[in-house]
Amino acid sequence: MSNNALSPESNSYLYFVLFKDRFSPWRHFPGAHLTADNIEHELRKRFRALKRIRRGDVADPDILESLSTIYIMMLEDDGRNWDQLLWARLPIFMTRFLRERLMVDAETNNGWPTENEVNILAVSIFWLMSCSESIRDETDELRREFVQLLSPCSFAGFRYPCFTGLEYDLYPPENSPKTVATSAHGIYSLIRPVSTTVYYFGRPVSFNLPPLAPYAILIHFSRLETRPLMIPPHLPETRAEAVANGTSGPTKEDVIYFNTHCKTHFPGTVYGNRLDTLLKSRRHDPDWTRSVRDPLYRSPSSLPGQYIPGTISGRWQGSFIAPYYNVYKDILSSSSAPSPFPSFGRFPLYVTFRELYCYSPSIPLPLGGSEGAFENAFLPIGCRWHETEAGVEFTGENASFKAYYSPPRQEHLEIGFVGGTAGKSKPSAHGAFDVIITGVTEDRYAAAWGGYRYMGRIRPSDGLIVLLREPLDPQMVELGRALFRGYIISSRNFVGRWRYVSTGVHPPEWESIFSLCKDVSWE
Repeated sequence: MSNNALSPESNSYLYFVLFKDRFSPWRHFPGAHLTADNIEHELRKRFRALKRIRRGDVADPDILESLSTIYIMMLEDDGRNWDQLLWARLPIFMTRFLRERLMVDAETNNGWPTENEVNILAVSIFWLMSCSESIRDETDELRREFVQLLSPCSFAGFRYPCFTGLEYDLYPPENSPKTVATSAHGIYSLIRPVSTTVYYFGRPVSFNLPPLAPYAILIHFSRLETRPLMIPPHLPETRAEAVANGTSGPTKEDVIYFNTHCKTHFPGTVYGNRLDTLLKSRRHDPDWTRSVRDPLYRSPSSLPGQYIPGTISGRWQGSFIAPYYNVYKDILSSSSAPSPFPSFGRFPLYVTFRELYCYSPSIPLPLGGSEGAFENAFLPIGCRWHETEAGVEFTGENASFKAYYSPPRQEHLEIGFVGGTAGKSKPSAHGAFDVIITGVTEDRYAAAWGGYRYMGRIRPSDGLIVLLREPLDPQMVELGRALFRGYIISSRNFVGRWRYVSTGVHPPEWESIFSLCKDVSWE
């Protein structure tokens, strides 16, 4: 058979069959625009990346192309991509890469890992391929090594932003970085590596690199969870016993529940909740659309922006970390990374969320340029709200506006799920202008760990969730108001950073991390 007979022009069917045999079906490239040349280009690129990974050269000069290809394959995986990545021995390669290459150039960066394109993709891929079995097979020494390697990226918000753009803008303008303050670590807010160009099915597309920090935080928590919290012997056995004895705080059964139930969820594991009805790749749609800016593609399951309706509604559980103030202040005030990086304890965190939508023809909350709106979770300063089962009504200061948000409509929730696509959903599903998130600690968990309420907003451009947390008990105001900011990664974990509310845009004097996953028994 001649070479000409194998060309895309002469044998386009061969390339379609070969791609479908080896890789998960393409969901993100409109079929009407797909040609044999597109497929041939993508096949060659993927085979090149797989062969490089299998060779095991963590210093390969083309590592950036390989890792960007692998990252997109992970987000698009419905089974076959992972089979190819296992053939390439990806888990072995990524483990070696983190141990041998993550700290390259750190000596010229005051001991801090460099947040460059290669390290960002390596840490992201390492999390995406994680599962309970792989972590169980790690030795305690290897787990501690990963925690030490990635602790700087997890905790040092003044060096490693957790967000795709400046967190302070609900509607961030393009190409407008702000220099608002400086610290021992340089400019704040930080300008992180944002965009490069990749070839996707033979076409150049803008590829926005994900922030490194959320994936580092997930890796961090998933290793800490292998060491359960110790149960103090003096605690009452049950809540009933605590009530009978007139004691407050956690019981032994509360700690046992936390140790057995509050564990980070993995991208490829089936947990039995509603999101498992989605294709695996569709659960990654918000992550995919944050990264690949292809004008031909519009995710059917994300409204608004990079968010699947109904994702956050329900009971979430996990943990947060609270570093010692003086230790954190020392890290912030020194330009050099501490070695070894200090370790901190984790604490249980529980919240039940509702999501409420502003549908046309209602008018969403105004924002304007009011100073302090970010510290108020993007809610207008001075506004009041009243929440009922039917929704939440906001009233502006001096009755300057009214806005009403209601629970998501059923046809809205069905977008992207089995039986519902963008093409089949009813017109009333569209026209959701804005999303408000409310939350509360249920009584059972509040009795053990403290009770809080939450209110905030989802940023349309990238799905960033910003929540203001306040104590439920007005007598506990000394606990303070706190901001939780983060993303839902792979439709599984709500992960990010939290800090107490301050004024102005400066490196927070104290900031830490959290990770929550949905309690599937709630659904």
